[in-house]
Amino acid sequence: MKNEKSYSESVKSLSMSEMKNDAVVQEMLIDMIIQEAVLTTKKNLLAKQIDDALDMKNKPLFLKLSSEMNVLLKQFGN
Repeated sequence: MKNEKSYSESVKSLSMSEMKNDAVVQEMLIDMIIQEAVLTTKKNLLAKQIDDALDMKNKPLFLKLSSEMNVLLKQFGN
């Protein structure tokens, strides 16, 4: 005789599997939101520092910060 699960056991098993998948998706979304917040904060800080370097007419600092911004944008595809 086959060892088959009852209907309720099958539904419970499927439900648990879906809950695990939902948790994984939720964790991925949370991670994406955090990464977006970190990126936005870094971009805003660099933009302000670049503006300050321009205001001070500090070309070496401007070039350094602009290079950092380019690297940041390439890393995150923006």
